[in-house]
Amino acid sequence: MLNILMIITSILGLIIIGLPISILTGVLTLRMIYKKGASGVFKIYFKTLKYVLKRSIRTIIVFVILLAILAFNITFFYTGLEPFNWYYFFSFMVMLLMFIITIVSFIHGLMLSSIYDLSLKSLFKHSYLLSLGLSVRGLIFLLGSLFIVYTLMLIPILIIFVGLSSFSLLIYTTLTLGYSKIDSLESSLIEIIEKLYD
Repeated sequence: MLNILMIITSILGLIIIGLPISILTGVLTLRMIYKKGASGVFKIYFKTLKYVLKRSIRTIIVFVILLAILAFNITFFYTGLEPFNWYYFFSFMVMLLMFIITIVSFIHGLMLSSIYDLSLKSLFKHSYLLSLGLSVRGLIFLLGSLFIVYTLMLIPILIIFVGLSSFSLLIYTTLTLGYSKIDSLESSLIEIIEKLYD
């Protein structure tokens, strides 16, 4: 049920905006279900979706633009590798690394924007700091994401049943469980869950 709701949200949000919204909503919904034993996924999901739409749209737009710029740079430097050039190779590798770090920072930024009211500068700073501080968890998340994408490419019918919710579960288990090491962040997240659940 959760996966179907996430697919509908992604499609209605024209994928680019809808996908991050649906994944963040899925993560918060999963957290509510696991921590509170909440029932009624439909009601919880839409209550969380309404909250996420109010809080995270600015973060999504900024990070999507940043990821698009980095993707353009990766493509530009990759095409310059023929014939081999050290400048293009080094630039390509730096842009690829920045792109990977920014994907993980994007997820942290979504979580932070759903918890706190932060300026863009503060949001970027804390998102990247969390990515570096929880780098092992970020690496596990990236490897898990590649595994999920590979599995979904092998068995496409799974997209309907577990496609997006598997990403939410992966984010929940690898990234957001790491917040328990940061007391203020964990307590703020618990407050948000309590508020949404009531």
